[in-house]
Amino acid sequence: MLLQDLPTPAFVVNRNAFRENCKAARSIASANGIDRLRPHVKTHKTREGCVIQAGLEDEGEQANCGSFSEVIGFVASTIPELSMLIELACEKHCEPFNDILLGVPISQSKLFAISSLKKKLMSEFKGPSSGAVHVLVDHPDQVDFLHRFIQNETSPNGGESWSVFMKLDTGYHRAGTTCDERGVDLAKAIINSPFLELKGVYSHCGHAYNINDEDEMNHEAEIDLSVIISFLEKLTDRLIHDNNSFDTSSLHISVGSTPSLFSHKNHSDMTNSIEIHPGNYVFFDRQQLWTGACKHERSVASFVLARVIGHYPDKERNSVMVDAGATALTKESTPQGGMCSVFGHPELDCYRMSQEVTMIRQRNDHDDRITRDPFPFEQFPLGSTLLLVPNHSCLAAACFDRYYIVDENCYPFGQNVKVVDEWKPVSGWV
Repeated sequence: MLLQDLPTPAFVVNRNAFRENCKAARSIASANGIDRLRPHVKTHKTREGCVIQAGLEDEGEQANCGSFSEVIGFVASTIPELSMLIELACEKHCEPFNDILLGVPISQSKLFAISSLKKKLMSEFKGPSSGAVHVLVDHPDQVDFLHRFIQNETSPNGGESWSVFMKLDTGYHRAGTTCDERGVDLAKAIINSPFLELKGVYSHCGHAYNINDEDEMNHEAEIDLSVIISFLEKLTDRLIHDNNSFDTSSLHISVGSTPSLFSHKNHSDMTNSIEIHPGNYVFFDRQQLWTGACKHERSVASFVLARVIGHYPDKERNSVMVDAGATALTKESTPQGGMCSVFGHPELDCYRMSQEVTMIRQRNDHDDRITRDPFPFEQFPLGSTLLLVPNHSCLAAACFDRYYIVDENCYPFGQNVKVVDEWKPVSGWV
């Protein structure tokens, strides 16, 4: 089957670009002194994507030579993503699928589901290579309800400790505890709980999404890590004052985001291990083309395939219509503006989007900002297909129940490319 034969709209993944993006992340992280990668699965939500992220596509061991960072685990956002990773771990019975961080602050309503999955993982992995499910905490009440749940005799894992990463707000001001005495108090509450093990601290450098200057990005990544180090120093001082022997140098530091992926660097004098947790890097999108994390459109690995369904040569419109709109691409905005872009066609402008359709015209390069060149309708006949680059690929992917896979190393490619596979993402929240 060729792309042009698919029903539209359809979600298309270029496996070759996906694979190269994963290799680049591991290579550049290693060059920056970060030898541990914990990729996020929320962007693609597929078993096949996890295997490629882990560097195990050929069922071999990871290429853990000095030029590549080691994938040591994964981050999931939902219970179905967590379940998918645990199924992979039990099926393949190997790292890194057996070390999973649920990367949103823990909710009491999800504890039974997490506990059940945790028990399934623990039953498969015993001894020195035992698996782990880590939960994210950023409020004292979460410590309290975790404590009560684990202590409860009816809990499937009653009496066992749970591994915790503490979420820190290093400047994005979304989730995370503040890196002051409030955060130190929370860390101490986790450390002092007989049912919890403080495994590490976690930050999301989400404010990097608004930066497209390399020097500024490097500076922001440096600040992100320095805020964490300062917090750990505060925690160490408090523990020493309280005669607590907990060793803060044992804590893992988990940092990053896709736009800041290539800017985080390890300090040579640090004793804590550092890991980085990007997610969108597997697909990239228009946002990451703007931030500079994606250096060229050839690295974009996901698209929405749309079919031309309307020609409007009148002066007022001078445009075509395609059959993919907000329900296939979402209306997520980007700093450069626009609804999406046409892969391989920088001269085109996706200027208007409705629920099921998008309008495309020539970009206006005239000084009067009114005159437009006639649209080349003959290049895009009715029934032909285009590949649209989403503003935010994570959201666009979530609109589809299957991905059509191509494996192309040429740029650009079009509707005559062969479909070589299908991936089915997990979906929902329970």
